[in-house]
Amino acid sequence: MFADSFALLSEFNLKNLVKFFIFFMMRKQILLSLLLLTFGLTQAVEIPDGLKYKQIRKQLPLDSRPVFKQAESYLKNGQYFRASELYGNLIKKKANFYAYWASAWSAWQMKNVADARDSYFKAYQMNDSLGLFLRNYADFVLSIEPDWKIIGRIAEAYYRVQPNDETPIFIIDNIRNEEDRRAALTLLGSLDTEFPQTANIKVYYASLLNDDGDSEKAVSLAQSAIPLATDPYHLMILERILANNGFFLDAAKVCEKLNKSAKRSEFAYEAWGHLEFKQGHYENAVVHYEKALRYNYNPASLLHLARLYHFYLNDCKKARYYCKAALQIDRSLVDAYFIMAETYRVTGDLDQALRFSAKQLELLSDHPYPYYYHGKLLYEKKEYQEALPFFEKAVELSPNVQRYRLVLAKCYAGAGMREKAAQTYQNFLNESLMDLWQEESTLREEPPAPR
Repeated sequence: MFADSFALLSEFNLKNLVKFFIFFMMRKQILLSLLLLTFGLTQAVEIPDGLKYKQIRKQLPLDSRPVFKQAESYLKNGQYFRASELYGNLIKKKANFYAYWASAWSAWQMKNVADARDSYFKAYQMNDSLGLFLRNYADFVLSIEPDWKIIGRIAEAYYRVQPNDETPIFIIDNIRNEEDRRAALTLLGSLDTEFPQTANIKVYYASLLNDDGDSEKAVSLAQSAIPLATDPYHLMILERILANNGFFLDAAKVCEKLNKSAKRSEFAYEAWGHLEFKQGHYENAVVHYEKALRYNYNPASLLHLARLYHFYLNDCKKARYYCKAALQIDRSLVDAYFIMAETYRVTGDLDQALRFSAKQLELLSDHPYPYYYHGKLLYEKKEYQEALPFFEKAVELSPNVQRYRLVLAKCYAGAGMREKAAQTYQNFLNESLMDLWQEESTLREEPPAPR
């Protein structure tokens, strides 16, 4: 479906971006790197809180304090190998939580992942209730290939120490694929069972379930979280889950609660605006979203208003106004360029539409839809030869989308290449194109039925 593949009107999107940098060195540079690694002469990184000597001196045995102090001086100079040797000697004499933690951190700085993982686990076995350690352990996990056994271990321990939003956010931030998503749902479900009277786990668990398509369970969790939730952000998420699924009365209860806890705030106005929108009261939605802007002038709210004015109120001028305002803040907003192009297309100015479509294409050069959309604008102008490369690229990127191939075949025919058209789509003469712009009309969603 177009709406699934294109990034418009999405409610919950969780993404992580990882970049790898590879450096090629000359022989002298390689030799120098090996020497630096051997003697631990690397650039120093700040020692994490909770591991600094002045903070932990009183927790250390008297006979080990001089060794920790000396090891810290090595750490400050980036001499991790020498510090690691001292910590190793302490561990051999007697197992010590801070020695294991410091040894783990030193190994991490030297990129010795296996030793770091082993030492972090041993430190965890000795002390699983120190928040600063658990956060540092979590940072280590985020820096390597995430292991959901370790993620679960840290998340459960840290939530017992600090039952705030950090734990569910840490869990969600580690989702990279469907297998991770299932593991995250299981972990959040386990925490919800263990802590049934806390709102934040229910809220994040419900939002992930809703995003995963399990709306029935998501709604049930959201309803149970209403009396527990007090944080305005949590309440706003609950309103979205409930309103998106047609539970308008429950969503209104959340909005009323927001009125009491965060009256005249962006959260309250955003929630009321979304609820009015989902019920089909578009003019009322605009009023609330415009009030929300007074408290938080941001691109997301500006684009909400642009969508409302374009897709639901047929006011292209106002839609452009809010798109331009959003683009003044962030020039990389694909949705803003798309809405701008659409407002010009529906008013018959295809040249202006092409100008904004080209901007969209620059930002989504690896996605098929912008090529298809740009091609359709040219097709509408009967510039078939110019449209062909864009349709061909869309089909190349998404060869299984039948409609892309049909429109490409029609474009070949328009350019006088009937044989090429038949090769692309055999029935191109007999199969009607229907509405050329049907994909765009699907973005105008119908309000859900009230429940």
